[in-house]
Amino acid sequence: MKKTNTFIQKNKIYFIPIIFLLLSIYLITVILKYPYIGVTVDENPNNQWVVSDIAPHSWADKNNIKEGTVVELIDGVNPGEYSTVQLFETVEKASTITMHLNESTTFTQIEEEVSLDQWLFYIIFPSVFMVIMLLLSVFILIHKKHSQAGQKLILFFLALGLAYLAGSGTARGEYISSLINTFMFLSTPALLLQFIDHYFKELNKTWFSSRIYQFMIVMVIVITVIEAIFFFIHVYPNWYASFISVTFVLFALLAFSVIFKGFFIYKESEYAPILQYLIFGLVSSFVPFTFFSLIPQYLFGVTLLSAEIALLFLLTLPLTFIYLISAQRLFDIDFVIGRVRYYAYVSIIPTVLLLLIIMIVVDYDWHIKHVFQLFFSIINVLIVFLYIKEIFDFRIQRNLFAEKNNYHQSLQRFVQEMKKETNAIDLFKRLKRELIDVIGVENIFIYSKNTISNYYCVYYPIDGDLMAECEQRVRETNAEAGTLVNLKVHEGYVLIIGHTISKITYLYCSEKPNKTVLNIDEKAYLQTMAYNTHIALENLLLIEDLFQELQHMKNDDQQKYPSWLSRLLFSLSDNQRKQIAVDLHDSVLQEQLYIYRQMDDFINRYHDQLLPEVLDKLILFKEQMLDNIHLIRETCNELRPPFLEELGLVASLGNLINQYQLRSNFTVQFDSSKFQAEIDNEYILGIYRIVQELLTNAMKHSKADKVLLILKNNEENVELQYMDNGVGMDMDNKVETFSHMGLSGIEQRVNGLNGQFQVETKPNEGFRLTIIFYKATMNDGRGSI
Repeated sequence: MKKTNTFIQKNKIYFIPIIFLLLSIYLITVILKYPYIGVTVDENPNNQWVVSDIAPHSWADKNNIKEGTVVELIDGVNPGEYSTVQLFETVEKASTITMHLNESTTFTQIEEEVSLDQWLFYIIFPSVFMVIMLLLSVFILIHKKHSQAGQKLILFFLALGLAYLAGSGTARGEYISSLINTFMFLSTPALLLQFIDHYFKELNKTWFSSRIYQFMIVMVIVITVIEAIFFFIHVYPNWYASFISVTFVLFALLAFSVIFKGFFIYKESEYAPILQYLIFGLVSSFVPFTFFSLIPQYLFGVTLLSAEIALLFLLTLPLTFIYLISAQRLFDIDFVIGRVRYYAYVSIIPTVLLLLIIMIVVDYDWHIKHVFQLFFSIINVLIVFLYIKEIFDFRIQRNLFAEKNNYHQSLQRFVQEMKKETNAIDLFKRLKRELIDVIGVENIFIYSKNTISNYYCVYYPIDGDLMAECEQRVRETNAEAGTLVNLKVHEGYVLIIGHTISKITYLYCSEKPNKTVLNIDEKAYLQTMAYNTHIALENLLLIEDLFQELQHMKNDDQQKYPSWLSRLLFSLSDNQRKQIAVDLHDSVLQEQLYIYRQMDDFINRYHDQLLPEVLDKLILFKEQMLDNIHLIRETCNELRPPFLEELGLVASLGNLINQYQLRSNFTVQFDSSKFQAEIDNEYILGIYRIVQELLTNAMKHSKADKVLLILKNNEENVELQYMDNGVGMDMDNKVETFSHMGLSGIEQRVNGLNGQFQVETKPNEGFRLTIIFYKATMNDGRGSI
């Protein structure tokens, strides 16, 4: 018994599709056994049962049964005694029906009279939908077998498919089908919330309590049990079907509100696209049925969209969920929704015009329902057509149109090529060549005018009257850079492609050789090219100004670099040092080690065969090579501090100090007891390089025998102090001394790291340096700057 329970527990996920498959087979059997008659009847004052409504796509609709027709007998009994009439006031599951048309007419063998519409909407579509749900469930079982969210999604899919399929059985007045339909139909919002809850719990996110869908499930069970009791006592209140529909609407609105709440909570997070997909799938699936079929039916007694067609939109939801649960990366839903919204706006006027034309031309008794259905169909066809056209244009347009008119590719080519230009003249030449090749105009002229001196800078021969009109038209229209302005006297157009305080650059474009004006695409292309050229010219001027500023700083030894420039230069320098260290270590050092080992092996192997003087020379060469290896390793370590990020700043400084003390005559005392901060790698490397430079200076210039280094921090700032008892320096000769001792580089590095640099020294009174890095610690959670 225990083994059986364990087996069921492990494989219960497989039993669920099997159970739903068996229920589906039962429902399909019911649907095939009983054709959908589709007759609703009412009892008149004469105790006659008359037809009050005919369902579309039904047997009665196919046989042109009219409202008001008297039903005399159903399967040989009085209508008032027939089971479906007693419970639902509908005529279903009948083999023969006797009606009074012009005279008493008996319809027999009804089960054999199934129309194509009935096969499609009540047999094929529901069955295919259920098969799709089963296949999707199998897909999830294969790919997401151990996912709780995947298992809940299987339940949702199967309940949705079974509810759709059971709807056909419910329409036929079959009791078990009605119970299955009620339970599954009402369960879908709860199962949807259950899936969402587990899906986001796997992402460690949640925003609603599981009690919401648990309460909904309890309500569904209660409502289904009450309906079963009504069937058992053979009394079914007229209001109960409406109550079930209203309950579904309330459940659906509750599910929508929960999902929208999650979207507003996480709309700025990485989970926003997932919730957008959920909302998109829900709206696409349930809005057509809820707002165009269900609500109008109960409020006004008509449907704007038949339930059979509206329910086909349910397929959108499972496809959305399958995409969500299996896709590695999501396509841009915002772009798609924006495009659909834009195409909907564009399609409104053509849809209204087409609708009016069809209503005028086609002689038909137009009802509001038919008008809405036609409007809905036309606008959807136009939206799909426009969306496909955009994809078609993007994918195939370049193969259908000549290269001459391929503006998009020309713009891409121009942008790529203009990055190579380093001066305005070459940029103008490339622009002129591109415009003439693509648009095919006769002339492109580019010239500049100095607004202060009124002198012209002409790059090609150009008529003076033409230049004067170009300037006049630009002033009249108050045109900005990239704006196309028509000329009046001369044929063609003028655009501003460059604008500074002292100079304006104009571009003149003539008409095409065949006296044809530029079309809309050509004008848009011309404006885009001009605007891109304007941006390129601005960037060239900025680069030129930057080079001039850097040259000025280079010539002025007392000039401080801006902090961003210092940081950039030192970052480039450190990267170069790192690359040199890697190259030395991976090539020169490895080659030296290989030669050293070969020489050592050679000496050991032929030791007794070599002449003593040759052996001594080889041993000397080997020792010199070993010294070179140590020197290369030391150089690599200086260029690229070993394990700086792994050991941390304090331990790395300790290793650095030990190395210097081995080859210097001073002792270093290092105090880091008051340093307990986390700092960015940029500060770690900067402080390490500064200490390295200070110790090098102490060894070369200070003649000190004692050096003190103190590293400490407060809440935000890091402070480094250096003191020695050496010869000091003359601050009156600061510039020369700073350059000679490398202090200028230290000062620039400190400046680049948002620090303050202070020197206190006198001749023969030692040297003291205090450096403070402001807001360098990461203790406040913001990181370093």
